[in-house]
Amino acid sequence: MKKRTRRTKGLLTWRQLTGALIGCGIALLGMLLLSLLLYWDKAGEGAIGPVNGILKVICPFAAGFFAVRKAMERTAVTGAVAGALYDLILVVGLSICMGGFIPSWALVGDLIICIAAGMAGAMVRGLLLDRQKR
Repeated sequence: MKKRTRRTKGLLTWRQLTGALIGCGIALLGMLLLSLLLYWDKAGEGAIGPVNGILKVICPFAAGFFAVRKAMERTAVTGAVAGALYDLILVVGLSICMGGFIPSWALVGDLIICIAAGMAGAMVRGLLLDRQKR
């Protein structure tokens, strides 16, 4: 009798967690750079909104991008999970710093943005890896 093998991995992998942590690191570096520019009076307070918006898209994109190791069928799901993990890590960290969790619709919107950007990053990486195979 032929031994049954496991064909798929679970929904959550270490690679997705690594991608989410890379995205968090990029967010931390971006906010550190912005705070230094504000401290040195090289940027005004008007730069906070645009930089925050850019980081909200680039960081989960990077999380999804780095979550994909090889071209596979489930790149969108992998990126979505990495983007959601990225958002979850940031929300938990912010809640710890603030001393409590305050639910709001803005958090739901941020989660949707992170999932979509993570999916996009993973699909771009999947296409790049697929192109290298050819």
